[in-house]
Amino acid sequence: MLNKIKKLKKENIIKYIVILGITILICQNFLQMHYSSDTYVLYDLGYMEYPSQYFLLDGRLISTVVCYLAGILKIPIEMYIVGMDFIGIIFIATAIYMINKILEKIINPEKVITKLMLLAGSFILILNQFTLEYLLFPESAVMCLGVLFNVIAIKFMVDNPKCKYIKIFLVLLVAVFCYQGVLNMFPVLAILVYIVKQILDKREYKVKEKEFFVEMIKLAFIVIVVLAICMVAIKLGKTLLNSNQERMIHLVDMEAVTLRGQTVLEYMDELWNRTMHMLPENTNTIIVIITFVSLIIMKTKKEIIMQYILLLIISFTICIVPMFLFNTGICGRVNEPLTMIWGASLIILLTKSCNIPEGKVTKFVYLLITVSFIVNNIFIMQNITEHIASNRVEENMGKTIKYALEKYEKETGNKVTKFAYAYDRKPQQYAVGIRPIGSLTERKLACSWSILHTMNFYCERKFDKVRMPTSIYAENMMDKDYEEFSEEQLVFKGDTLYMLVY
Repeated sequence: MLNKIKKLKKENIIKYIVILGITILICQNFLQMHYSSDTYVLYDLGYMEYPSQYFLLDGRLISTVVCYLAGILKIPIEMYIVGMDFIGIIFIATAIYMINKILEKIINPEKVITKLMLLAGSFILILNQFTLEYLLFPESAVMCLGVLFNVIAIKFMVDNPKCKYIKIFLVLLVAVFCYQGVLNMFPVLAILVYIVKQILDKREYKVKEKEFFVEMIKLAFIVIVVLAICMVAIKLGKTLLNSNQERMIHLVDMEAVTLRGQTVLEYMDELWNRTMHMLPENTNTIIVIITFVSLIIMKTKKEIIMQYILLLIISFTICIVPMFLFNTGICGRVNEPLTMIWGASLIILLTKSCNIPEGKVTKFVYLLITVSFIVNNIFIMQNITEHIASNRVEENMGKTIKYALEKYEKETGNKVTKFAYAYDRKPQQYAVGIRPIGSLTERKLACSWSILHTMNFYCERKFDKVRMPTSIYAENMMDKDYEEFSEEQLVFKGDTLYMLVY
């Protein structure tokens, strides 16, 4: 018995090391200095002012504490960024390991190949294209910690310990104070686990339909309470800091809700069908169709197929609702359920294939999971590489601006202390030759809330932001449109740099 325990522990350690190694390999390009819009803001404002202006107002208490601590310890920002990403990768790997162990305990696969396929599906479920954005920002480790706490909540749900609901509530509360967006993972994982249990039809996991809905209502109530506490914390933070920042659209403002509704369909098409160009188009649609057809071929009970449809509906719903409530644009990381569907579908197919005689269908499922694993990880690595490339473009532009500024100061003797900007006729969110993949490659020198901080970083000074004079705009910038950066977009007058943003 003791030998079996030792063997099991050894297997678990080896499995975790393998998972961590693969995760590091996939995300290795994040383990170098890289820049998001938030990174430039952090550089400009510093460890103390940055969380006070952003994290506290967003209810991200854990990120606030971590950032303050980094400031107290005087950790160099470069070390902080890379270190947070490394810790974040560890949290992601741990989440993959835990969800795999949870599913493995339920399914109890006997064959090594089935275990490998389940592990591959677990990878896609947790580490997908939209999860990738969590590793982009300075607080990456805290965001990834939120992912891990979602999985811990699922473990409590499955293990059914004493005070289960209290424990689920507490870990989800920690998760939401890490980053609110991660909470949308929990419903997808919860429904997936239930479907897996129902497919197996084992006595110990048998759950009546009525019991399922009661359980889902209880869990939904917990999620609502957690979000309510978070909203209270945000309101309290705004009050204490005397801030009038408003990120929510009030539901009573029907005009705002209607206007928001006009963009939701466009957003969902971009997120679901095109996955923000992070995957080949219609990947999700193809996977869902294959899943439906395969479940029918495997003579799956109607109830299971209906539960899978419910999973799809819930995934869409928890992505659409925040679009009506918050002043946010299209964003991968807060719509993670849409890419989790891929991994969830594969795990459902694998579970069903374990419940039928092995044949061509089983081999097809194995092939589908293998190809999916390879495609998902290749695109993750490509997307990270594209992010690094966009950083290089931004760096070259920043250095060119700095050179032009210093040249002007040397020739005129004027010290440039002020900065103003305006956009050309058709501003470009992404640089020429850079794939448009959301926050990963967006131009920081085109983003209204980060442009000043980015300019301060590359020009190595603290500009006073001023309004663009009508005379300057009319004389030098009106009706102009650029596809890429040119020094023609820079106008120096006295102590001010005026820039036309392409």
